[in-house]
Amino acid sequence: MSGIEFRDGVLVVDRTPNALDELAIEFSEVLTDLDVDHVFVAGYVAILTGRARATEDIDVLIEPLDADEIERLVGVLDEASYWGPAMPLESMYDSLSDGTNVWIAPSEQMTPHLEVKFPHDEFDRASLDGAIDARIGGTTIPIGPLELQIAYKLYLGGRKDLEDAVHLYTLFDETLSRRELEVWADELGVRDRYERLATDD
Repeated sequence: MSGIEFRDGVLVVDRTPNALDELAIEFSEVLTDLDVDHVFVAGYVAILTGRARATEDIDVLIEPLDADEIERLVGVLDEASYWGPAMPLESMYDSLSDGTNVWIAPSEQMTPHLEVKFPHDEFDRASLDGAIDARIGGTTIPIGPLELQIAYKLYLGGRKDLEDAVHLYTLFDETLSRRELEVWADELGVRDRYERLATDD
């Protein structure tokens, strides 16, 4: 049996972690050990909550770090047998500072991989600052607030994005903050899409 519920501000996922979950958990442990604030966002949140769809990456925001802090992180990742499938991890600071996402994966693995980036707008910062706990496999990882994830998926507007939004909205309908959803929908200019989503529910 498996189940998913949002209670007392914590997302509880009662199932055995899959390969994506294990990658997220392991990477979260690395960042936590280094006291690096981080949050998992976008499609992975929908997949974590039971949406069956393929993905090649897990999006994760990390707090802005300086060159020395990134160098320390890269050293730990090297020791833990991670690599950069798209570019050497030694280029991580320059890439993140330029606004380029950095791919990180277990050694010699291309997919799935983590897609790491610094927050670059108010929505990224809100996801990082407003992260909620998701509990799976006896471990807790931070994910973006559900209301913002839904609104941002509506904003992106692709087929997968809209389906992710519908999945999250339908699953957590009774526990979502309508006020927060409306605020984010207005901020992102997708109030019409949100109202159609709420009407169709």
